[in-house]
Amino acid sequence: MTYATIMVQLDLEYPSSSALRITCELASRFKSHVIGVAAGLPDAVIRDGGLVAPSVLEYDDRNLNHALAGCEQRFRAALHPLCNSVEWRCATAQPADFLAAEARAADLLIVGQTEPDSRAGAMGSFDIGDAVMKCRRPMLIVPPQMTSLAVNRILVAWKETAEARRAIAAALPLLRQARDVMIVEIIADETENFQATKRLSDIERWLLSHRIAASARVELSGGDAGKQLGMLSADYNADIVLAGAYGHSRLREWAFGGVTRHLLEQTSACTLLMH
Repeated sequence: MTYATIMVQLDLEYPSSSALRITCELASRFKSHVIGVAAGLPDAVIRDGGLVAPSVLEYDDRNLNHALAGCEQRFRAALHPLCNSVEWRCATAQPADFLAAEARAADLLIVGQTEPDSRAGAMGSFDIGDAVMKCRRPMLIVPPQMTSLAVNRILVAWKETAEARRAIAAALPLLRQARDVMIVEIIADETENFQATKRLSDIERWLLSHRIAASARVELSGGDAGKQLGMLSADYNADIVLAGAYGHSRLREWAFGGVTRHLLEQTSACTLLMH
């Protein structure tokens, strides 16, 4: 099992350098075809939501096309070592919606996490949480300062949900690359320990059937599960934290559980999420 096609999302207002570096590394490792994608909307339409002077629309269209062309240049320059195994797709559209539509063509999606307060404009505004919920593909979220991905240690944050099962199955190619895999389940109280231990034992055996050796541990909740998982990840020195993404729509915003929200915001390791 491998990732035959990797798709990387480029942000119009953020360099996406870390995501491009990790994409190149993983594509070389898995001999993957790479698709670069970018999208955005004219800023005037977003600002005013009504009638806009033609001259303003033309100006914003030029800016948008210039930004998309810049993304393509960065993509092709970063992926140059892969020569002909790349292609580019872009559109005038909401970035998360465009990525969700194009995700049908990929096994793995890669997006770059932005620095706090780095999104002053709206033209290319990309909501990672929104994209995770819409794409239904495994999504690797890369911290902004990451220069390389060793894939030595993967921490699996287990929860007895369909999302967690889909996420670990989708991550099998990466799990096979890891030297060390740890499965962790955080429980509310000691009465859950027996069943949690049994669940993790099943996952260990299942991974072993795929030639992946793993260890497991059950952790008693210390309060905030997201922060606790973050400390476990730091202690373990994880390169990737793997989890199912849990959330539901509330009006026009995505509301996530504490663990998923923490994983979307943490920057110490890459995060692989799937809804």
